[in-house]
Amino acid sequence: MIDLDQVRTFVAVIDTGSFRDAAVHLGIAQPTASQHIKKLETALGHVLIERTRVQAETTSPGARFLPFARALLRVAERARAAVDRDGLVIGASSNIGVYLLQPLVRTFQSAQPAIGPLDVRIGSNLDTVKRLQDADVDIGLMEWWDDQPGFDAAVWHREDLVVIVGPDHPWSRRASIDKASLLAQPMIGGEPGTGTARLLQRAFGVDAHALKVGLQLGSTEAVKRAVRAGLGVSITLRSAVRDEVDSGHLHTLRVRDVSLSKPLFSVVPDSLPAGSPARLFGAHLAQATGGRAGRFLQP
Repeated sequence: MIDLDQVRTFVAVIDTGSFRDAAVHLGIAQPTASQHIKKLETALGHVLIERTRVQAETTSPGARFLPFARALLRVAERARAAVDRDGLVIGASSNIGVYLLQPLVRTFQSAQPAIGPLDVRIGSNLDTVKRLQDADVDIGLMEWWDDQPGFDAAVWHREDLVVIVGPDHPWSRRASIDKASLLAQPMIGGEPGTGTARLLQRAFGVDAHALKVGLQLGSTEAVKRAVRAGLGVSITLRSAVRDEVDSGHLHTLRVRDVSLSKPLFSVVPDSLPAGSPARLFGAHLAQATGGRAGRFLQP
């Protein structure tokens, strides 16, 4: 067993450079600090710290253990914060967090005022997965999910994907375009890791090489500005361009004979009880958007 107090002392000795300074920093007696290190070394079966004339330094095993020691302390701190916190922490991918989430948060707060404060953390899909794995968020809202064990995932909404062009593009007066014409156009790509490319490959029945990407940009906002500037065409969530379409700055088309929509996922740890804030929010999402709460995906 690895004792966290002993790990904390080990990190403090390395950071301060001495047992005496580490003991002062931790508010313990110096003999206690020495005892912590001795017990930790016994538990791991290696000498971790070498005392020199100048300062205490790691041995080779100690150097290998140090990053894990810091990680253990970070995880312990996150666990303590998770137990202590009230309310609900929502992780959302950029497109969901920016273009879809706010009205749903407002209606949930009205329906469940006793839940407490809501904290929304917006990032990429990959960021949101990492936050779920690290228990930094209670629920993740994403554009894809890879059926990782330990989590329940539900499709709470299916959002239409549309082709977008600028107002001066030759397609700007069309309602639709055929697949072959679209595939012949270099497309502007947005945030990586959203799963859109994989979805298009399945929908169009082509491999990755058939999708021509002219520019690869880091966000949907950047894509919209590039399309408006006449740099190419792109495919994005309909909700992401609603304002620009209403104002005439962008035009949307559908792809003939192809149904393009993207499932949006809510993901929670499978250990959460039915009445937990995260599960209540997941049910609210499905109800508010016409999805079916509790319809969990199978691998």
